[in-house]
Amino acid sequence: MLEWLVEWYDGVELWLVQLAYPLQVSLVLAVLLPLCWALARVIDRGIDGLGAKLTRVRDAEPPVGRRDGETGRDGKGTAA
Repeated sequence: MLEWLVEWYDGVELWLVQLAYPLQVSLVLAVLLPLCWALARVIDRGIDGLGAKLTRVRDAEPPVGRRDGETGRDGKGTAA
């Protein structure tokens, strides 16, 4: 059923392992770093949103990275 996907993956894998090591590392970093950064950002935003909804304190300070223009306590994005 997914034979074409398996064949494609095998071809990509074979191509990758035949590259020189510095090229392998560069290619993997070029792909994995943005993916990991994006995933971490999504998880962070999700946890912040969930925490804001589940908090019992009504006037709790929102997460630092909210989008309404305010940054942090000192106005510079840090929690001085």
